[in-house]
Amino acid sequence: MNFEDAAEALRRGGVLLLSTDTLPGFHCRADDQVAVLRVAGIKGRDTGKPLLVLASSLEQALSVCAPLNPSQQAHCRACWPGPFSLILPVGTLLADRVSCGLGTVAIRVPADESLRNLMAAVGMPLVSTSANLQDEEPMVQIEAACDHFMDHLDGAWDSGSCSPLAGLASALVDLCGEHPQILRKGPLDFPSL
Repeated sequence: MNFEDAAEALRRGGVLLLSTDTLPGFHCRADDQVAVLRVAGIKGRDTGKPLLVLASSLEQALSVCAPLNPSQQAHCRACWPGPFSLILPVGTLLADRVSCGLGTVAIRVPADESLRNLMAAVGMPLVSTSANLQDEEPMVQIEAACDHFMDHLDGAWDSGSCSPLAGLASALVDLCGEHPQILRKGPLDFPSL
């Protein structure tokens, strides 16, 4: 699938397998209730477990958050684009299944410029979850994920970029408390402000 076809499929509510700068995964518009439920179903995601969101830029990420305090904004600027999924207060635009009523959302702006361009073309952040069934090891190669899951998807797009972080999960950092809390270490150290 080429860039234009992938963007159009996502705009229309499709669920695609996309390469990222870390792990390949299932993606759809983060505001599309039906598509988000499809992604959760393909993954076998527990109903109480929220889903990650990828954004093309800080500005696109902020569009789906509640207002951030200066510290949260500074951490976002220091971490993005890059392998840091930041837990932030959720706004009102996302599908309910994304945050599971927790009042927060984990967002990442990936380092892969082609993927950021795709999300900009879609005009909305994407739900993103690694290509595997819940509690199984994530698939590292997009080809293997295609072989396993393509019957459940509307297509696949590979940016073709080679990231030194490919195959590694991003860090997960909660920015909703008094101090940042690292819930999962990633391939790079969390930047200090």
